[in-house]
Amino acid sequence: MIKANKPMLALSLSALVAVASACGSNSNGGDASSTASAPAPSGSQPASAAASQQFKDPVELKFAMQANANELPGWTAMVDAANKKLKGEGKNITIKIEKINTSAWPEYYQKVTAEIAGGESPDLGRIAESFMPQIVKKGQAIDLTEYMNELDKSQYFENAFKSAGYQDGKYYGLPSGVFYMIMYYNKDMFKAKGIPEPSHDWNNAISFEQTRDIAKQLTEGEGASRKFGLSAGPYTSYAAGMFSVSNGGKNIFNDDLTPVFKDPATKEVYQWFDDMLRTDHSMPRPTDTKIMGGFDMFKAGRVGMAIDGTWYTGAIKNDIKNFNVGIAPVPAGKGAATSTQFIDNFLIWKGTKHEKESWEALKALYSKEAWDALAKTGIGGLPIHRAAFEEVTKNLLADKVSPEDLKAFTEALDHSQSVPYNAFYEEADQKINAQLDNWMLGKYTVDEFLDKADQIMRETKEKSEK
Repeated sequence: MIKANKPMLALSLSALVAVASACGSNSNGGDASSTASAPAPSGSQPASAAASQQFKDPVELKFAMQANANELPGWTAMVDAANKKLKGEGKNITIKIEKINTSAWPEYYQKVTAEIAGGESPDLGRIAESFMPQIVKKGQAIDLTEYMNELDKSQYFENAFKSAGYQDGKYYGLPSGVFYMIMYYNKDMFKAKGIPEPSHDWNNAISFEQTRDIAKQLTEGEGASRKFGLSAGPYTSYAAGMFSVSNGGKNIFNDDLTPVFKDPATKEVYQWFDDMLRTDHSMPRPTDTKIMGGFDMFKAGRVGMAIDGTWYTGAIKNDIKNFNVGIAPVPAGKGAATSTQFIDNFLIWKGTKHEKESWEALKALYSKEAWDALAKTGIGGLPIHRAAFEEVTKNLLADKVSPEDLKAFTEALDHSQSVPYNAFYEEADQKINAQLDNWMLGKYTVDEFLDKADQIMRETKEKSEK
């Protein structure tokens, strides 16, 4: 059992650095130096010349960035590639990283807010997705909606754009990378038990009932050598999020922002977990994971299926030597499987004096060249640019998993959803997590736990509205 309700999105995939080979450098969109064009009509000028005239005065943009020592080289590589592209397009714009000396998002946000209030706002920034609702509410981010027509979104995984940077039909942030949930499984354990491998089709994924049955078959032994069928976290963003949606329910909240914990579709999800935890004993409980976490148990060959995040891709590549790993969609209830995605956002701070130049910088950061430069470092999650994503994942996983597994890994991003962050979700979620162990250890029934979760969410919402 993982001890965190979701990953720290500042987490780097540093294990990927050594294995990600150089990605291609040709841009799908092309630039003035590499794309053939028809002769310019009489009296017109080449695009690069027009750009030079439009952005002829030199502008240096401040890009507020957390100064984590392990992450900064990745973002620097991306910015350098974007600056090179801007220069090649004849735009006299330079992005310069402003180091914000903190590793915690709340302190980063406080420092940037203080700069804005003091009239020294940075132009660009990167922020955790969970902060975007309050940033939008306080009017601290530029509305990018009209600019978005200049991006060819077909080059990207479009579901990623519907993160917390997308509010009320408007875009205030752009994804800077993505982590998401998949199911890893031990192919050797399946083969030894004569169990067919799970479906690789997100539209026809393994069901809750099938997952429970397989987990029971894979569970055996006692004590420190016990093998469990499934490791998965029944956290809000998963149980009341992606699993609830695939079971015909809503994503944590109903349309009126009331929580879904007591809705029938969501209650079935929690009952599914309860059956595996307390009836079948096919999932490790908190007492089983004090020494070795759920995914570490998977790596050790003691868990047959692990529903977890892509932040473990490096571990699949480098750490597992004793068995064959498979990748499949997460289990589904009554419909297509749905994955939860976690996305940090690029944004243009409202205090910028260079809005148009900042948008040009964001476009350059969104070029394939810039995504490739970031991907080579293994920082910031997986790229949402399709071509860059396919190249880096092929280099990372092609010699470790089957083509069907790799396809399931990639197609997750077309079946993903973001956590519906708002002004009160984060606080409520932490309080609900504090009650999780009591339920998982049998101190609460499912109904008692869901009553508490529902009450916490409602009370926290009410407090935030005062």
